[in-house]
Amino acid sequence: MRTAEFEFRVPERLIPSRPRELRGGRRGDARLVVLDRARERIEHAQFRDLKSWLDKGDALVVNNSLVMHDRLHGECADGRVSLILFGQHPDGWLAQVSPARHARRGRRIRIGGGEVRAVLLRPDADDLWVVRFEFEGDFHDVLQRFGRRHAAALQDLSKRMQSYRNVYATEPGSLEVPSAGLHFTQAILAGLRAKGVDIVPITLHIGLSEAYRHISARDVEDHEVGAEWFRVNDASARALNAARRRGGRLVAVGTTSTRTLETVAQRGEPFRAREGWSDLYIRPGYRYKAVDAMLTNLHQPRSSHLMLVAAFAGKDFTLAAYREIVRKEYRFDLFGDCMLIV
Repeated sequence: MRTAEFEFRVPERLIPSRPRELRGGRRGDARLVVLDRARERIEHAQFRDLKSWLDKGDALVVNNSLVMHDRLHGECADGRVSLILFGQHPDGWLAQVSPARHARRGRRIRIGGGEVRAVLLRPDADDLWVVRFEFEGDFHDVLQRFGRRHAAALQDLSKRMQSYRNVYATEPGSLEVPSAGLHFTQAILAGLRAKGVDIVPITLHIGLSEAYRHISARDVEDHEVGAEWFRVNDASARALNAARRRGGRLVAVGTTSTRTLETVAQRGEPFRAREGWSDLYIRPGYRYKAVDAMLTNLHQPRSSHLMLVAAFAGKDFTLAAYREIVRKEYRFDLFGDCMLIV
């Protein structure tokens, strides 16, 4: 399948660079486009009305990963060095080293006056390095103390962290915002619980799937996504199984929750507690095994996220919906509006 089939134009004015709260709005004010797959019908609503689309007994599956800083400055024998984190790795972290001429196997970098040490273990794909950090305590605290954001869009994250955090986020580890959850407030979640919708947290720490979401390959099938760490704990596995037993739907919030559920479901039901690494790339032709409905933001053309949506809703229906939401000037990407697919 040609990637060019998923090309369309999104005007820059439809891509906000900051969360809604920092643009004078409120969480819950987003527009919501609803895709009914069975009827191939497109409806337009407001996110605050989400509970009218969910049923008693459904399980809303959310990614409780918390966004962190992603850039560390340090010193090595040859001068100052900056490390930009791209994601976790079984042997540490993947990072871009700048300037690149300072990168070499075994190089040790001092951060925070030596409180943290980074060791460059070996080069990896796309000019990244596998890095092992040596420190005392918690790495999230290290990033909070010594880290910054390298991307201009998130440089005020340290000053306005709450605006970039999902209200249910508890597990530090993501390098990008699990943005489909930014629309929720505690009041909206309480309304869903009052209706009988169970809120089930799982974890996937975002790294390489966000860094490599744009597909430059000619064919969709030739793209790859990087492995990211996930966990489904025992309590969440039991909640997922309970929803299935009572006939409820599993409603995934975001592409990360979707990929985690589908990764765990590769081993069949019932769900069991599991953690590990997922490099699952969902594209048209994939047969979903776990997810029954999906809440997601509006994605850029030629992105792996858009492929995941097209695999769920159908390619033609997805592209027809995207033509309509561009025409109706919905807001796209991390801080825009959202889509519910049922």
